[in-house]
Amino acid sequence: PYQHEGMLHLAFKERAMVADEMGLGKTIQGIAAAALLHRLGKATRCLIVAPASLKAEWEEQIEKFTTLPCEIVYGNRSQRCHTYQNPSAFFIITNYEQIRTDSLDINHTLKPDIVILDEAQRIKNWASLTARAIKRLHSRYAFVLTGTPIENRLDELWSQLHFLMPGFLGGRRDFRDRHEKPISETMA
Repeated sequence: PYQHEGMLHLAFKERAMVADEMGLGKTIQGIAAAALLHRLGKATRCLIVAPASLKAEWEEQIEKFTTLPCEIVYGNRSQRCHTYQNPSAFFIITNYEQIRTDSLDINHTLKPDIVILDEAQRIKNWASLTARAIKRLHSRYAFVLTGTPIENRLDELWSQLHFLMPGFLGGRRDFRDRHEKPISETMA
């Protein structure tokens, strides 16, 4: 039941986070939400950004739980751009390292309706090249999936939420002053 509720949360909030612990089905919830949006005619392309080591796992889960086609992005930049220009699948699976150089091409040619970030703590450092590239992606729907939204500092959460809802929590400094400092002082 919690997976069903999580899937609906993702699909109907449009831009949302699922921060369940490892092994509780975040991948399935993301796939199901994307498939539901496709079925409702609200999405024709879903870009999944995952660690390179998990791309095949995403493909396996998509094939297990849906009949929607998926394609893993491989190769050099030219080959990747070709995939973005001529996707033969609803689910396009890429990794964080590829996004660093491909984000603008993805926006221009693939134009995903949904972006799913798996292991989203990969963008915890708001100033990293990876986080900056991810935040350049445009889509109506965005799902952030992570079992560890905060590893060391509260501003790691700000970075992930800034991808979902830029400006909602203010700028990074404002967030630090309004939220992180008071919590740190309370815990000291």
